[in-house]
Amino acid sequence: MKGALDTLAAATRVVRGEGVASAASRARERLSESLRAMALRSRAAFVRPDPEREMPILNVSAMRLSARLGGVPVQLAARLRAERSLRNVALLHPGGLDLSAPSLHTRRGGGDLSSPRGFTDAVRNALAFTGSTAIHLEGMHGIPIASVLSLAETGVHVVLSLHDFSLFCARPHLFEMPAQRFCGYSRDPARCTACLCHDPQKDERDEKHNAEPGAGNDDRRALGARLLAAASGLIFPSRFLLEKHRALFSLPELSGAVVEPGPHDAVGTVRLADSRPGLAYAGSVKRHKGAHLLPEVIRGSVRNSSWHIHGGGDEDILRELRSIPGVTVHGHYRAGALPALLARDGIGLVVLPSIVPESYGLVISEAWRAGAAVAAFDLGAPAERIGRDGGGFLVPLESGAAGLADLVNRWSSGDVGDFRAATPASIPSASTAARATVNLYSEWKLMKAASGPAGAR
Repeated sequence: MKGALDTLAAATRVVRGEGVASAASRARERLSESLRAMALRSRAAFVRPDPEREMPILNVSAMRLSARLGGVPVQLAARLRAERSLRNVALLHPGGLDLSAPSLHTRRGGGDLSSPRGFTDAVRNALAFTGSTAIHLEGMHGIPIASVLSLAETGVHVVLSLHDFSLFCARPHLFEMPAQRFCGYSRDPARCTACLCHDPQKDERDEKHNAEPGAGNDDRRALGARLLAAASGLIFPSRFLLEKHRALFSLPELSGAVVEPGPHDAVGTVRLADSRPGLAYAGSVKRHKGAHLLPEVIRGSVRNSSWHIHGGGDEDILRELRSIPGVTVHGHYRAGALPALLARDGIGLVVLPSIVPESYGLVISEAWRAGAAVAAFDLGAPAERIGRDGGGFLVPLESGAAGLADLVNRWSSGDVGDFRAATPASIPSASTAARATVNLYSEWKLMKAASGPAGAR
């Protein structure tokens, strides 16, 4: 009964915040994912394990690869789909063990990967079943650090893909509560404890923390430093995140590879118009993404501007945005659909006001695919990417909503350049990320050089 009431309450929030069409889209996608998961589990009864098919790498994700979740699950699903043409893939996640050979299917074996006992049992069982000798953790949020370290210290090769600051803080986005701001990589014990004690169940109901509420970060950081040193390989989505880990953990010689993730394959053809005066926000409508600044940015920008909001999130922010004249809240969108949606709406500039240091910024790549420039704060990997590749404009974080509104106005008047010349010609793809990752496995001597899995489908 409680589960049904929770589902109804969640649906009501979506309708109130994003609208009926978005709620219906979410429901269809949830049903589609459930049917696909059932089909993959059913297929396991007809697939016999083949000991001749090598699976040296066991990928592990604390989250299901749901397109509805966006972020890391979406980019991981796209990369692993491409990797299946290069190697046999085994992925352990809460829903089970996905195997690509001899045909794609799901076996039991997932469960609660956030608990030390559940994680260790599930990983060891999956290693025994697949014959894998290495695990690749696809992010550390929701994964018990001590359990991973224990595996590394007992001879299991461990590769880490780090997508946030999970080894540094139990709030991996470094969004300080109750202040609702970037903490500036705080190490102040009192400040950190106050933040972690601030009702995490209410503030981040969709996330699990790797520490008990109120626990400090010192033990986490000590374990994190040991794990970074013990790992067989480290992969970061940006040079920014690699350099920050070197600094935060006092490991200046830390060796890590940078593999830029690619967005999901675009759905449909992106047709670009010559004139694109529209403005947009895309992604999760959450406070750490700076979405609460949008009403002020929009009200401070040129009157009669056409604004489009793509993505779901906090109901109160979405309802306020829906009340502003000239703003269309589209809500949830399918993974891969964003470039076509931005092109359809005539978007020339996407405003991404994240107030915490993003590790990469996949929406930037999708905006560039749509021929749109990006406006962001001079912070994190987005600042690094725009500074390196162009394709956007930066304002100081301390300038806040007023700084972004001023940039929007200058862009609208043509004072900051022509959007048609702004976007870079080359954008990372899931296929290039897959090839780079498999090449690293070979370089680290965890598997033979990729020539494609025999008989893979």
